[in-house]
Amino acid sequence: MASSSAATTRRRKIFPHLEDEKQSAAASAGSDAAGGASNADADADDGASKKDDGTSYNNAKSKKGSASEASTKKTDEESIPFTQHLIPLPLVFTVIVCSGLFWIASFRDVMATGKPILDTLSRLWGQDDADANYLQYTKSTAWFDDSRGWKSKQGGLSTILAVTTDANNMGGLFIRKMAGVAGLAYHTTKLWPIVFHSPPEHDKKSNSGRWIGASWGEGHFDPLLTLGMIGDICISIFYMNRMDDLKNAGAGGIGMAFVFASLIEAFIFGLYLLSRRMNRKASAPTMRRVNANANSDRYDPEEDPNSLPSRIVARTVLIVSSLISLVAVRDLFFPGTILSFIPRDDIYLEWTGAFLHSPPPDTVEADENGLEAPLFEGDKFISQLMGLYLSLCCMFKVMSALGWSKGDRRFGPTRENVDRSGVISSRMIWKAQAFGNTLLLGMLRLFTPAALSASLDLRWHLMLVAYEAFILCEFVDFSRRR
Repeated sequence: MASSSAATTRRRKIFPHLEDEKQSAAASAGSDAAGGASNADADADDGASKKDDGTSYNNAKSKKGSASEASTKKTDEESIPFTQHLIPLPLVFTVIVCSGLFWIASFRDVMATGKPILDTLSRLWGQDDADANYLQYTKSTAWFDDSRGWKSKQGGLSTILAVTTDANNMGGLFIRKMAGVAGLAYHTTKLWPIVFHSPPEHDKKSNSGRWIGASWGEGHFDPLLTLGMIGDICISIFYMNRMDDLKNAGAGGIGMAFVFASLIEAFIFGLYLLSRRMNRKASAPTMRRVNANANSDRYDPEEDPNSLPSRIVARTVLIVSSLISLVAVRDLFFPGTILSFIPRDDIYLEWTGAFLHSPPPDTVEADENGLEAPLFEGDKFISQLMGLYLSLCCMFKVMSALGWSKGDRRFGPTRENVDRSGVISSRMIWKAQAFGNTLLLGMLRLFTPAALSASLDLRWHLMLVAYEAFILCEFVDFSRRR
């Protein structure tokens, strides 16, 4: 006992400041208890005035947490029902069925060009050989051969050859593979965030009430549904304009299935958007728009709710996707038109067969191929389909980078929320488009030797797509299914 008391005395002598801190803390606790009752009303009035005044909001990241912030997080979790963050099950089922049909067709065009796998679903549109006739119409069966069984190429990636000839028509195969890749990128943008949705939760690494994940009730999926509805309407219009040709080719059943699938999905998207808007106006309290206080010492312009989700992504998408959309819109609305400011554009059109189905007027190609152009309507159809899908993917990327700001909607009364609604909505699109750009980059790389044999250099295309894919991957978190 004597030794233990001596050791305690020795420790106290070595660390005398610990005893001083304990004594000062006890004294301050007594004084705080005496003056706490008198200051309670004044603190409440100050807190109410700060909540009503939007200019006092500071949106910078706080480095230290407090007991009030912890209690605020707890009240946020308790006040918001968990079910309102989840996507409605009918919407998930609609996206799986409608977008899943297009996804399967696009995947077939990439991995098994010319194989009529959709005829297994012929009961849905009441025509047994609709998909086979559709592939005959688009002339995709030229690259499908299963005569050697499992040793056959069957329209896979092994059909891509290193040298382009008139017999193998690598330019035509390039258009069909690229149409499939663009279709996969577009429909994956709808399927990934909705089907593999991760509900929001507090970030354990944040002390300021930060939320991660996406919430249906907070409107994080509204931009995705709006852009998806616009894209589905464009797809349905495209197929309806070519319905007469599809019926003449015996593929009217699958054509109507594509039209109804896109229209039904667009209609369901519109219904949920309208219902959410009406419910928000009826139930949500009126809130003033919270602006950042630029005069504050802790003001951070990078966290301004009125700024873009990411300026780096916005600049990258504006440069790369604008060039892609320019060529895609040309292939969709003006096939065969030569863009003189694009190097080797005439060689690209000749390699992909655009001069066969859409020869420019008053040219040598028009004199040679003008009479035979109607025989290549299927090639024109698949070329325009590729242009449509690429344009819709560019629409997703441009709107997610420039179409809305970070936003100031919050999950609850917490004043600090770094990942706001606009950032979450943009990141779910960037993740799927990064996947699509990766597929596009791989397909371009596979066709680089064949294009080079036709005097078409795709290195600039590879660098631009790779740079955009890299930037999109840098600003998303692939560890979460957000």
